[in-house]
Amino acid sequence: MEITIYEEGESSRFNYPEPIREFTEVERNNLKKQVTIYAGEAEKLKEEAQRGSTSCIYRVLPQLKESNGDSLYEPNKVSIGPYYYKLRNEKFKMAEDCKKKCFGSWLVKNRDQDMQINTYMSCLQRISKLEVKIRKCYSEEFEVAGIEFLEMMVVDACFIIEIIEMFGFGKKFYNRESDLGALAWMVPYFYRDFLLLENQIPFFVLEEIYALTHNISVKESTLTLQVAAVEFFAKGMKRFYFTRWDNHEMDGVLVSHLLDLVRRSLIPSNIGQGLIPSNIVREEIVMLGRPFIHCISKLQLAGIKVSLVMADSSFLGVKFKKGVIEMPNIAIDDLTRCLLLNCVAFEQCQFVPISRRYFSVYATFLDCLVNTKEDVEYLRERNVIDNYLTDDSELAGFINRVGKDLVLDYDDFYMVQLFEDVDRHYRNRWKWKWASFEREYFDKPWLLLSAAGGILLVVATSVQAVMAFLTYK
Repeated sequence: MEITIYEEGESSRFNYPEPIREFTEVERNNLKKQVTIYAGEAEKLKEEAQRGSTSCIYRVLPQLKESNGDSLYEPNKVSIGPYYYKLRNEKFKMAEDCKKKCFGSWLVKNRDQDMQINTYMSCLQRISKLEVKIRKCYSEEFEVAGIEFLEMMVVDACFIIEIIEMFGFGKKFYNRESDLGALAWMVPYFYRDFLLLENQIPFFVLEEIYALTHNISVKESTLTLQVAAVEFFAKGMKRFYFTRWDNHEMDGVLVSHLLDLVRRSLIPSNIGQGLIPSNIVREEIVMLGRPFIHCISKLQLAGIKVSLVMADSSFLGVKFKKGVIEMPNIAIDDLTRCLLLNCVAFEQCQFVPISRRYFSVYATFLDCLVNTKEDVEYLRERNVIDNYLTDDSELAGFINRVGKDLVLDYDDFYMVQLFEDVDRHYRNRWKWKWASFEREYFDKPWLLLSAAGGILLVVATSVQAVMAFLTYK
């Protein structure tokens, strides 16, 4: 007779089927409530997905605020839009008074009282028609509603337009013909606060109000307002980084808000041309994980140097040629620091495929290049970085934080060829030996002269010996 041996628990599994769990009426009711809750959460997810496809003004990701601190993402003097609306009568009271004065100054300009009322009503009515579209631009819902919402958008938009037109590039701060000259002392704060991701209103709101108040079409207002805004921010920067574009280059370009306008204006039109690698290179980069090159202190050991290249515009146009990383100059002060951080934050939240993460890539590049204050000192000596912060240690810390924990899309990694070329050069041992020879001799003239003298002595002695031998023969 054949005996079958079962593993532990196997006989019960085959011979005795497990009982089906029976639920009580109370448990069924609880399950029904839980299913309703989960279905509601699924609906919320659907709404968030729909909102994500239209939103362009986000709350900065928590990990970025944790790395860089809240202060570099939050307004100091003026609140724009709904995210910091509740603090307007407390923290931003002075700026709110300036807004009212600015809006009132615009409203009474060459208008009688009836025309002032009609103009104000026209602005409110226009924003009312756009309210649904405006709300979809924000990644989070907010409580500001009704006439309060309309007034907020109109006053903020008029305030921004008036400041941009009054204090733009080529304009004098203290214009005797305008009362707005009294606000000139606050303009440096406006540069910074106007570029914060959480402190934005949709750009089409500015276009609509600009067109309405200047009696022109929205299409005509678009380019005029874009040029005026770029010139305004150019005046607040230490260097002129903006790409010089013709009217047709910006025609039809959809700009989300002021931060997006400045970001787009800093990206050269040819920055990605010729830099997309072959499939093999892309696979190598992906296999390596996070793109990486060594800091400049180590790159120097392989003979890699950094050199200043004169650029017509943006600091993003970095190249690598014949062992030299060519970098345009960048002046890092409080405004540039906020600009970099908020452009990175915008790119990290924006998931539209055509929105390439140029600033995130540039931040990663700087993070790789700089580890210590000695690395910053080297870049300063090469005039590729001007440090307007406290010292080199503070700048090194900022660079290491701005490039931390960023999500990058390798298909849009515009520096991928540069990273690959630098890494290939670094791993070439012949480059190391030649760089070591250069450091040993070319950096020490007296040692080079001594070596050259020794070589000449050996050659002269050899020639003399040969001549003596030939004479003897």
